[in-house]
Amino acid sequence: MGLTLLKVGAFDMPSYLEEELKKRGELFVDSKLDEAQRAEVRAKTDFVIASGISKFAPSDYETTPNLKGIVCFSVGYDQIDVNAAINRNIFFTHTPDVLNDDVANTAMMLLLDCTRLAKFAQEHIENKLWVAKKPFPLTTSIGHKKMGIAGLGRIGKEIASRALAFKMEIGYYGRHEQKDVPYRYFATLKDMAAWSDVLMLAMPATADNRHCVNKEILEALGKDGYLINIARGSIVNTEDLVEAIRNHTIAGAGLDVYETEPCAPDGLMGLPNVALQPHAASGTHETRKAMADLVLQNLDAIIAGQKVITPVPGTRTI
Repeated sequence: MGLTLLKVGAFDMPSYLEEELKKRGELFVDSKLDEAQRAEVRAKTDFVIASGISKFAPSDYETTPNLKGIVCFSVGYDQIDVNAAINRNIFFTHTPDVLNDDVANTAMMLLLDCTRLAKFAQEHIENKLWVAKKPFPLTTSIGHKKMGIAGLGRIGKEIASRALAFKMEIGYYGRHEQKDVPYRYFATLKDMAAWSDVLMLAMPATADNRHCVNKEILEALGKDGYLINIARGSIVNTEDLVEAIRNHTIAGAGLDVYETEPCAPDGLMGLPNVALQPHAASGTHETRKAMADLVLQNLDAIIAGQKVITPVPGTRTI
């Protein structure tokens, strides 16, 4: 086809996706190009292959004058300038829905891990403390507790359905009340945090909600409350979270995302009530294959002049 494809961002691309993309054109990796090569490749790039951690600013659009579309191997795209894509009238797609189940499963796994001290329990056995008849501490049940979900979108709703199976009460916070859901609505994040035993973050990252979970919100959540973040690291003020954990302002936390990725805060390491994941909530063979398939379906639709499957809201569809 003679297409030029450019992978932008330091994300792991499945070999299956890489092989399929190479069948459709010449694939370059932006980070492996020197300055001269980058200018040459970008000048002829037809499609950018990106992810939720990829950055693509207005200046990047200027250096890719022939760009026809951005195809994201992720749901999130918060570091890619959407308005520039709209103004250029180019395609911009992502991969919603196919990863909802695994991300929701991970959210509940993190919650169970930090409330039931799963990591600490394994260490208790491995260190022969059970054999030595050292008592393992009582842990916290999530049954009949209150979960406040910040961001009741596709993933938030899947988390809610799983929490209901654990007999939890559900509340949610968002820009608007959703009349078709049976859960309690909160107009402010602080009010929901004060009500919650578990504050679950499932909201997209925007400039407006950067550090919206801060000292004030964590204090409202309180000493018996748990914070779970499977959304984006920028939503939480890292310093405030570390202080809240260390000072027992909250009971614990489960995190899949961090402001400082790929590094997690040193202040959260080695704590039994903190569960950490390396931004891998969707990281199963099944989900990554489904995401790759959706990337290819969107790309093929664009090439064929057909309507794309999952456009980023507001962007070109055909």
